Amino acid sequence: MNKEVQQKNIIFYSIFLIITIIILTIFVRPEDNININVIHKLLKKITISQNIAPQRLFINAWRITKNSYVDETLNNQNWSKWRIRYVKHIKTIEDANIAINSMLASLNDQYSKFLQSDLFSKQKIIIDSQITGIGVLFNKSGENIVINHIMDNSPAQTADIKPGDVIISINGEKTNGLEIKNVINNIEASGNKEIDITIKRGNILINKKLKRKAIPIKTMEYKITKDNIGIITLENIMGGKAVSDFKNIIIETNNTKGIIIDLRNNYGGVLANAIQMANYMMDQGKIVSIQSRINTKYQIYSDGEKVFKNKPVVILINKNTASAAEILAGTLKDNLNAILIGEKSYGKNSIQQVIPMANSTGLILTTDKYILPNGADIYRRGLTPDITIKQDTIFTQKNDKQLREAKKLIRELVKNKK
Repeated sequence: MNKEVQQKNIIFYSIFLIITIIILTIFVRPEDNININVIHKLLKKITISQNIAPQRLFINAWRITKNSYVDETLNNQNWSKWRIRYVKHIKTIEDANIAINSMLASLNDQYSKFLQSDLFSKQKIIIDSQITGIGVLFNKSGENIVINHIMDNSPAQTADIKPGDVIISINGEKTNGLEIKNVINNIEASGNKEIDITIKRGNILINKKLKRKAIPIKTMEYKITKDNIGIITLENIMGGKAVSDFKNIIIETNNTKGIIIDLRNNYGGVLANAIQMANYMMDQGKIVSIQSRINTKYQIYSDGEKVFKNKPVVILINKNTASAAEILAGTLKDNLNAILIGEKSYGKNSIQQVIPMANSTGLILTTDKYILPNGADIYRRGLTPDITIKQDTIFTQKNDKQLREAKKLIRELVKNKK
């Protein structure tokens, strides 16, 4: 009986804290984000260390989704059918995993998913801005796996692997025709052992031997050109230092005649980070609106912490600019008349909560969506650039047409202002 009471208490406090997180996420000022982190840690202590029956884990996920998912209609379906369909048949954690992810798939929402313990641990590591690997990002091009980015201070950079290289094999297994997730699994399966990778550069085959290691996720960098233009490159909007780093860079570039913010291939990150970054560049105005499942909008406005000295702002975007990066670009366009150059962005305006659950698992659930200051809902539409310039996602300083156009525009804007 005591065990049942304990489980009921765990469930009650878990649901209570989840609701609290959602409310705080909506109402809290960006600089109070530390409070959200405290709540997350408390929730984690209550739930993640507990081990409960797989059937109960499924019921908890079913109930949380029913009460918190952004679409109150749950994709126009009778949610009770999933409980009736699965609950009696779940015997193992793997059964629960299949049932929960099948249930979530019915929402037609690629961002909501259930993570078993190993994947949930990786998700937490990503949020903490550190990954373990060889430091390459790649896309699938036809049947080939093509590297499009090399992380700084990574084994791949040390081994002189370059963007554009095609991965031919990993530990003797050919990658041709493999899905990206299978390539990732092959790399991770090596553990701490040396990884034998064959790449193709042009017509030349090159063999490299690498070892995985912990790599801090780089968030941003900046430089000032000879003609005094600040170029700020944001690779993502994650990590606890992202906001303070951005603030310092804005101050460092304040004496330039204009700034270019490069958000290309930036898949987003933490919503509160994007809000605070915009806040540092605005003295007034709406940053974003948050829309919950009951269609109530919460307006988030600048609180006057501006450190940015007014000057022309140009923002580079492409099809891989998404989520929190789109918030930053759209907000600065609407409030500072920032000019967007590049290609239409991805079009993700949903907000996910990472919800720790029992058995060291977690639920990533879409709970809200954001609306830009001008009222635009960019879901699957994306941001449309003011100046469209198409360019391959693999670019170098020499062939960067979009950046050249941004510099040219800054010079023209400064010249016309005189």
